[in-house]
Amino acid sequence: MDDDSRDFMKWIDALAKGIIAGAAIGYLFSLTDMMPPGKAVVLGGLAGCLAAITFKNRQDDKKDEEK
Repeated sequence: MDDDSRDFMKWIDALAKGIIAGAAIGYLFSLTDMMPPGKAVVLGGLAGCLAAITFKNRQDDKKDEEK
């Protein structure tokens, strides 16, 4: 695998983890009966996706500073 493929797979891995974690937190939030479960899972997944992108960008920036 070349470097571009590895970088792409790291992004996919980060996004997948963020979406799964966000959806799980959204479902747990839905147990408070403040929001329907479907909507909470979708919003949690979206928030997890955005959080994963932010986390990955910050992680990459720290690695670039170290070089």
